[in-house]
Amino acid sequence: MTRSSSFRLRVTAVALAASACLLGAAASAQAAPAGAVSVRSGGSVEVKETAQFSAGSAGGSMETASTSAVNLAYLYAQGAGWQRSQCYVLAVDVTSTGGGWFSARATLFCQR
Repeated sequence: MTRSSSFRLRVTAVALAASACLLGAAASAQAAPAGAVSVRSGGSVEVKETAQFSAGSAGGSMETASTSAVNLAYLYAQGAGWQRSQCYVLAVDVTSTGGGWFSARATLFCQR
């Protein structure tokens, strides 16, 4: 039986969220649709595929929340078939949710 890539992405996201819950942190992940960028070099046209992935997490410190969010975003990208070396962290936003807890959202930009 063949499964679609969107099904595999959903399964990966559920697995990541479940593992984060077991570790005592909240997590979520999402992906933007892949796009294509044309790059001209020396008169030839090269098409590169791009994608953005984001994930959120919460933790008892700013570092824990942001590190978890970044790692979840990388895991989500890898689950979609991207290598870690093809992606970089575009942004990490951390906010205090009160009671000593922090919420973080990390966004990756991937290109191949």
